[in-house]
Amino acid sequence: MLRLYEGQLIAGKYRLLHPLAKGGMGSVWTGKHVTLNIPVAVKFMDPRFADVDDLRARFEREATAAAQLRMPNIVQILDYGVEHDTPYIVMEFLRGEDLGARLTREGQLSVPDTVAILTQVCKALRRAHDEGIVHRDLKPANIFLVVQDDELLVKVLDFGIAKVLQSDSMVETTKTGEVMGSPAYMSPEQIRGVREIDHRTDLWSLGVITYRVLTGVLPFPGTNPGDIFVKICTDEPVPPSKIAPD
Repeated sequence: MLRLYEGQLIAGKYRLLHPLAKGGMGSVWTGKHVTLNIPVAVKFMDPRFADVDDLRARFEREATAAAQLRMPNIVQILDYGVEHDTPYIVMEFLRGEDLGARLTREGQLSVPDTVAILTQVCKALRRAHDEGIVHRDLKPANIFLVVQDDELLVKVLDFGIAKVLQSDSMVETTKTGEVMGSPAYMSPEQIRGVREIDHRTDLWSLGVITYRVLTGVLPFPGTNPGDIFVKICTDEPVPPSKIAPD
């Protein structure tokens, strides 16, 4: 089992510097390409899950899907590999914060700020959908805000549960009836476990994000996933103009 530590060399070319984030499925480290001397971010799958075929396929799918979509508004994948039976993804290193962190700090955003951010998210989704890729987990935490040369650059992250439509090159590991995604931002068809979902599920998530950004609240609030799922499938949200008249 791979044990990560500062100064460790991965694949003979990536020097790990320090841990950046840790989640249920793995961890992200800052690193440096020792030959090119450029910063990178290295995402490792938790070794405990490396032998689970579905989870390993999901991790690899994240690298493959994002690597196909080379454009400024999607995080750039630089490399993919396996170190001591632990899969990893090497990505461009981003400086900034995700939209979720900004909303936690500010509550809600102005219309101009919302337009500036979500227009770029739409460009990323258009490219993905044109290539037959559905993200399926769009949420504020997967929208990263970078200030580059005094301008805002938005990057869409984490294609880990992306679905590739009409393709035999990637195996769809989600079984019918299995729910994948983040409850508050999921579409009704995701909740119901419909297998033949398409790009419209991302547009639903984008609508929920827009509502949250402009009003400061979610259209379908709840204390647990079951409560949220029922509201998404049966309730009409309060019109945003009732919450934020401006």
